[in-house]
Amino acid sequence: MDGDKTHKLKRCRECGSPRKVSQLLNWNDNGTITQSLNRNFRVVILHSDFLDGLFESVEKRLGVSIGHIAFEAQRNASKTVFGAVKQKLGPLADILTRSTKFKRAAVEQFNDTARITGQCLSETIEYIPGERGVARIRNPFNLDLMAANVVGAFELLESKPFEHEVEKVGDDTYILKVASASEKPEISERMELRPSKLFPGGKPQERCPRCHVPTDLSCFSWFEEQGIIVDERRGIRVVFLDGYVPSAVFREIATELGEDFYDLVVEAERDWTTRNAGKILGAGSELSGDRVKKAFERYLEMLRLYGQGNPAFLEVDADALSVIIENPYEVHLLAGMFSGLYEAIVGERARVTWDLPREQVARYRVKPA
Repeated sequence: MDGDKTHKLKRCRECGSPRKVSQLLNWNDNGTITQSLNRNFRVVILHSDFLDGLFESVEKRLGVSIGHIAFEAQRNASKTVFGAVKQKLGPLADILTRSTKFKRAAVEQFNDTARITGQCLSETIEYIPGERGVARIRNPFNLDLMAANVVGAFELLESKPFEHEVEKVGDDTYILKVASASEKPEISERMELRPSKLFPGGKPQERCPRCHVPTDLSCFSWFEEQGIIVDERRGIRVVFLDGYVPSAVFREIATELGEDFYDLVVEAERDWTTRNAGKILGAGSELSGDRVKKAFERYLEMLRLYGQGNPAFLEVDADALSVIIENPYEVHLLAGMFSGLYEAIVGERARVTWDLPREQVARYRVKPA
């Protein structure tokens, strides 16, 4: 219910960011965001419609649906996210997960996490431990991936497979039902996440002296009664997600279609970025030739805040853009992003090349095609 005080988040008295954000997440100087309970597990901030646009574009190029692959990747990601809490509890977790009271509290924590990360507003309607759950979902960033998050969380909590069904009941409002299942698809076992060791170093970020989140996070507004977050500088909705789902989805498809599939990913991302360059760079951006370097610098600062990588080098000359990113969250998506921005800013069709000189370091060069 909009305006319900139970949905209100407690704020930092210094910077106004929700307290739980700083409790759940760490912004590292190396261009990454990681889970507080699992410093090896990476989180990124994405435009809420980004994955919709990307997957739709890839599907058009392939002529087949990849939604089921994305679902299984997100299901496993959800289990890893909430599994950090279970791992922290150690042997006590097995005892607690036999408690109905603990399980009910855990389900409410799932709802809380969805609201804090801007994924949706989720409210429990019914929960019968070990059997089923019913929730009202409002404003999901992506209905299928949101359902995958819930299914994964229930599977972790109940230690058994779950299935789901969704019913639309209003404007961007859905009833999500999950119930225990006999088994889950074979593909789910192949979609494991593969966190990498992160590259150290980076540029220190200015931080709130009280809660230690970056001061640039002040550009985010949390509308917790709606379950959304808005980057006010760009006027767009954003969402906190794990940083591994795109890589897992692409890896599975490339296994079937070959490495040339990644060329489609770069093209899809380039086209999406070119169409959305204005909102990516922010209101008031002047996409003219003499503003090229400043426009890219503005984007690279956003990259750090969003946990998508650490920009270690940038050079813009008359003929090309050169950039080095440490800890890129997905090398092919960044390749497409850079070429798309170049096309939008410079006004010429671009060609991007890159190599990986070290683990977790990507070096890109973009020039007119």
